[in-house]
Amino acid sequence: MQTPEKWIEIHEKQLIEDICDLVRIPSVSVSTDDPAAPFGSDCLEALKATLAIGERMGFSPQNHENYCGSLVWQGEKASEIGIFGHADVVPAGGGWEYEPFNPTVKDGMIIGRGASDNKGSFMAALYALHYLKEQGYQPKHSFRFFVGCSEEVGMDDLAYFTENYTEPVFSIVPDTAFPLCNGEKGILGIDADYALKSDVLLHFSSGVVANAVPSEASAILKISEEGASRLESLGAVVAKRSDGTYDVSVTGIAAHAAFPEGSDNAELKLARILSHSGVLDEEADALMKALCILFGDYYGAGLGVPFADEASGKLTHVGGLASYTDGVFRQSINIRYNVTADYDRMIKTITEVLQQYGFEVKEIDNSHPFHIDKDDPLVKMLLEIANRHLDTDLEPYVMGGGTYSRKLKRAVGFGPGIPKKAKRFGPDRGGAHQPDEYQEIEDLKKAFLIYVEALQALDASVS
Repeated sequence: MQTPEKWIEIHEKQLIEDICDLVRIPSVSVSTDDPAAPFGSDCLEALKATLAIGERMGFSPQNHENYCGSLVWQGEKASEIGIFGHADVVPAGGGWEYEPFNPTVKDGMIIGRGASDNKGSFMAALYALHYLKEQGYQPKHSFRFFVGCSEEVGMDDLAYFTENYTEPVFSIVPDTAFPLCNGEKGILGIDADYALKSDVLLHFSSGVVANAVPSEASAILKISEEGASRLESLGAVVAKRSDGTYDVSVTGIAAHAAFPEGSDNAELKLARILSHSGVLDEEADALMKALCILFGDYYGAGLGVPFADEASGKLTHVGGLASYTDGVFRQSINIRYNVTADYDRMIKTITEVLQQYGFEVKEIDNSHPFHIDKDDPLVKMLLEIANRHLDTDLEPYVMGGGTYSRKLKRAVGFGPGIPKKAKRFGPDRGGAHQPDEYQEIEDLKKAFLIYVEALQALDASVS
């Protein structure tokens, strides 16, 4: 029998090729009315490509009506242990030095959109299953490796699966960091409109997705040349258009909405510049001042909900997407709230604050938090395995990010991120939902070793 350390060294090249093949597919999830591709043709292609990789490894592929798919390894029992990953990605956005969908392998990294979130991450767990099967391991339980197509935009793929198929009795979700994520904050999405009639502000736009701090924001203004110079002096990029109006833009630092620390919200940056410049009329200036108050911090104060608790820390909020056309300013707000938060009280307060500043709430989308006790036997077992391999003594944690764990009856986030590892490109590049997203190859190999042991331990312990 070959050791997992030796086996992954032999299979490293193939692992990298498989990840790169998936990264080349720009699988941004888009809802459609086409039952043949409910989340778009690119997501369908990524789903089929992942199932083909698993079939090559000897697993049984199952396409669940193009919403999602599974790779199944039948054990002695029908009850299943799940591994849940997703093949969809967020849009590339701007600011890349490398090509987002033409992966680059250099200096021990795979660089490209999805290399970490989640194509590279789930591949470490799939290769662990591959190793066990190839070495002749005989599982007691069946294993189901789930591949989703809309994790980044609502998880309708998983909702379809749980409504129509039997859920595993316990699952791991390789979409976090080690040692173990035993809880996730609630995720609240709010869309609000602001009626605006301005003779100066003609257009406004920021962000590419609702669940990320925007790195770019722009406006079109009807102003004088003196006003344009004033905006430039405050740090905006200004260009005169053929009709005499001006394009005004700024860049910030993107980040996942769940982890906004270290980012620089371009919408807030532009709103401050426009307001401080004095070029706006009264109507547009009132809106920009409101944005500065609402999004002046990341921890709920601007919305009147600066909540925090011991289990999950501070509530966070960002304005992810904004646009202004035809007299309506549309704002999306992404909130990650505490596991102990009073939801009804929170919604009431936020609605009242938004109304105070002239916004009308149009839509609310809520995903409740989840939490598994850290003393749960399976949590303690997985925690011990991860800490031993990493030579750490870390506790399980609750995070602001949202994974499939929150939609499953019994699941935890488990790797493959290595805690406290310095980012190669600094705080504003390289992470999930950031430009130049990358995955460390050595980290994947370390995660592979953890998954090999953890999957066997779960097989022996799950009841």
